[in-house]
Amino acid sequence: MKSYGQKKLPSGDFFVTIARKNQGLRRRKSMKVYQHVNIVTCDQDFHVYLDGILAVKDSQIIYVGQEKPEILEQAEQILDYQGAWIMPGLVNCHTHSAMTGLRGIRDDSNLHEWLNDYIWPAEAGFTPDMTTRAVKEALTEMLQSGTTTFNDMYNPNGVDIEQIYQAVKSSKMRYYFSPTLFSSKAETTAETIARTRAIIEEILEYKNPNFKVMVAPHSPYSCSRDLLVASLDMAKELDIPIHIHVAETKEESGIILKRYGKRPIAFLEELCYLDHPSVFAHGVELNEREIKRLASSQVAIAHNPISNLKLASGIAPIIQLQKAGVAVGIATDSVASNNNLDMFEEGRTAALLQKMKSGDTSQFPIETALKALTIEGAKVLGMEKQIGSLEVGKQADFLVIQPQRKIHLQPQENMLSHLVYAVKSSDVDDVYIAGEQVVKQGKVLTVEI
Repeated sequence: MKSYGQKKLPSGDFFVTIARKNQGLRRRKSMKVYQHVNIVTCDQDFHVYLDGILAVKDSQIIYVGQEKPEILEQAEQILDYQGAWIMPGLVNCHTHSAMTGLRGIRDDSNLHEWLNDYIWPAEAGFTPDMTTRAVKEALTEMLQSGTTTFNDMYNPNGVDIEQIYQAVKSSKMRYYFSPTLFSSKAETTAETIARTRAIIEEILEYKNPNFKVMVAPHSPYSCSRDLLVASLDMAKELDIPIHIHVAETKEESGIILKRYGKRPIAFLEELCYLDHPSVFAHGVELNEREIKRLASSQVAIAHNPISNLKLASGIAPIIQLQKAGVAVGIATDSVASNNNLDMFEEGRTAALLQKMKSGDTSQFPIETALKALTIEGAKVLGMEKQIGSLEVGKQADFLVIQPQRKIHLQPQENMLSHLVYAVKSSDVDDVYIAGEQVVKQGKVLTVEI
């Protein structure tokens, strides 16, 4: 006869644990089961399990679905969440965490004025202590709002890679670091490539699967043709993806058309960018021919709806991209143009914009929005086999929302609607990455500022 003990944990009266008292009992598996949970898997068929269980062994999901006695029988620990909502950790496909200290730096400016007159001058004064603190603040903000994976782009000024690495490693988040390349009078193309290569090789030497790297030429308008070519050559040689701002504004299209006689997508196609795994941030200014070409390319789109709105860049043709088969994930951009890292707000805005843009309320439905925040974002980053959905064999990255005492999340039976249109970042109670709890009752356990 097995003996069980039950006690209330500090996380609130909705959360209890059942642990076996007999520590001498040998077990073949070390397994945790999260019980009485409403699970949104975000898998291909968008399975939803009400009053189900999620079983995790070490870092992996080994069962998700309705309660089974044999699963509970094998559990070393049973965590009763009593009606909580569980979904995959959110994936932020494009941001600039080192810019977190620039929140509110300049409002009411268009992109190019904002960059030239405010952002780049401010970044020129960055120091390692400033950027490291900014990154820690970003890590905290993202974790508190349920983001577990993000794709980051860095201006190289004032960045200590080792400090950033240690901060991200401690946070447990999954991460892409992209050192940004710019053309400037201060460096030759060869010097910029050599400096960036040194940063990338340092990251590769960490051999940490949770700390990856991309080559990030800033944009077609801020990089010379030679630098764009050399950046792609380096990405091919090192077998890592490209991360670049593309087709963000009409002004950008005009600059590239004047400079090269082609629009940005055609210009990058000429340089063979479309044949290499790439994340194109924004993709606002795309026509039908360009969308069709992207559909046959290795390019994925990081959609930044709020940043694009605030900078008056436009509304990206996301529905058309998705229908064409282009992978599209959601992103926040930096807090300097957003002004937060709340992915739930981003997903809600994306859904509303696409309904308005199309004039069709059926477009960008709830399931699409939730997948864009999770599994589609994982596809954009080439990580869909590891994360992005709650499925057997995948990493146990998930967030927990307890709706019981939150009036704006009532009635609870409309969970899916609430997850898109009502949930706030502050509603996230707990977060787990690879089965390890990193946020408890809204408090980040893995980052010290």
